[in-house]
Amino acid sequence: MNKIDKRLHFLLGKVKEECKKVKELSDYELKNKTNEFKRRLAEGETTDDLLPEAFAVCCEADYRVLGMFPYDVQILGGIALHLCYLCEMNTGEGKTLTATMPMYLNGLTQKSSILVTANEYLAIRDAEEMGQVYKFLGLSVEAGVKRDTNEKLDNDSKKDVYNADIVYTTHGSLGFDYLLNNLVQSKEDRFMRDFYYVIIDEADSVLLDSASMPLVISGSPRVQSNLYGITDFFVTTLVEDVHYEIEDKKVWLTKEGVEYVQRYFRIENLYGEENYDVLRHVVLALRAHFLLEKDTDYVVTDNGEVVLLDRSTGRKMTGMKLRGGSHQAIEEKEHLKLSQEQRSVASVTYQNLFNLFPKMSGMSGTIKDGKEELLEVYNKRVVVIPPRKPMIRKDMPDKYFKTSEEQFDAVIKETVRRHKTGQPVLLIASLISDTEMLSKLLVQENIEHSVLNANNAFWEAEIIKEAGQKNVVTVATSMAGRGTDIRLGPGVKELGGLCVLGVGRMNNTRDERQARGRAGRQGEPGVSMFYVSLEDDVCEILGDDFMEKYIEKDKYISKR
Repeated sequence: MNKIDKRLHFLLGKVKEECKKVKELSDYELKNKTNEFKRRLAEGETTDDLLPEAFAVCCEADYRVLGMFPYDVQILGGIALHLCYLCEMNTGEGKTLTATMPMYLNGLTQKSSILVTANEYLAIRDAEEMGQVYKFLGLSVEAGVKRDTNEKLDNDSKKDVYNADIVYTTHGSLGFDYLLNNLVQSKEDRFMRDFYYVIIDEADSVLLDSASMPLVISGSPRVQSNLYGITDFFVTTLVEDVHYEIEDKKVWLTKEGVEYVQRYFRIENLYGEENYDVLRHVVLALRAHFLLEKDTDYVVTDNGEVVLLDRSTGRKMTGMKLRGGSHQAIEEKEHLKLSQEQRSVASVTYQNLFNLFPKMSGMSGTIKDGKEELLEVYNKRVVVIPPRKPMIRKDMPDKYFKTSEEQFDAVIKETVRRHKTGQPVLLIASLISDTEMLSKLLVQENIEHSVLNANNAFWEAEIIKEAGQKNVVTVATSMAGRGTDIRLGPGVKELGGLCVLGVGRMNNTRDERQARGRAGRQGEPGVSMFYVSLEDDVCEILGDDFMEKYIEKDKYISKR
């Protein structure tokens, strides 16, 4: 056992000793502990000094209010979160309850204590459910987001939110609120307190996958360009490898392409200062047509709006727009009404945002895979909290295919086979377009199913809860319904538990572990398997030359 584990287990022992004492307290005496802790902090004690007693009080309150007493592994996780480690806890181990203990302890300081999570549904759900415990103990709690994402909080409402002892919100809302708080006209208009303590849910996704993505507050220029239409039509006349080339997700004009632009727009020097606007709009149109794909990088809503997609999660990034005219170039490509062009007024990355907190911790089911990078970038150590029960899920070997057609055919056959037995099946793909293809194939097999592709976190969560019931088939992107437990229905254990079938290689091994982790929660049975083909996106990135030897030699591909 290393030094960190020894410290965590030593403190666990202290907490359990205190739990025996607080068990005898009346509700009034238990609630009054909050005032005692605040007084002791004011007199010079630290949160570390109070940890065993405060955790024990929160554990007892969890039991009296929610009917759930934290397990030893949850208390261990809570201790690690308070000590500002990044915790890996398996899916289904109860991270929501784990967070109540460090949130209560740090909420006693009357400084800013915030838990940020993946979406509005989880922030509101946890603020309401776990908020009962904090309120029972005399602390205030608020959610920093609204159920209706179009409903905006004014400055006074935000001041009430961030003045609460404990705040549940999303990564994006916190980031934009931070930017807006620094754009106010006077000091009196500021609504945020200084940052103090934060727990980041799905920390690997935020601190690694989305770390460098800037959150941007934009303003509109005075005059909108009128070159989008003509340059959009122009690029549709170009011929690949003659007028332009694409490599490594970049596109550029060839010498012949530059000459063609100059003839088309009747200009002498495309790169002259006087022709900057023409060059800029041609480049924007090239990127919109040849680098940005519908249903992969963005979707078009029913009301004619372009909404960006997070490629790592498949989730819509409502309210976010590409800058510098890129968004308008996509709108022109899709023959939509152009929105107002935006220019950056203020921006911050998640990496910079969370480094502003003196005390920062996080949790995820798959964070240990990025421990070296997290230590280097954030100076944060990862602690792996063991599961309460041994994992018995069967992770089957991957199945490989030459073409996506063979791949999808095999996935559907396996789904049909398991569905006939009544076993629930969860199909997980990284792309929205793949979920739609799977849905069409299931319709052909007359199999009823639900499709979740990260469009609406509220109803996704309700549907994903049912994914462990008999005869249920669910198709989802890797992030859809994330953070919601899938509980097995009656008789499902006997059928082998939930079956997770992954379609295609995901962006990283952490996403694949998250997908597998939907099955086999808390020692329950389950099975997972991935179906991979040489036409998956990750293979296309490697290039035709690299893949040629595999395509030519059948021995590399499993024939199933």
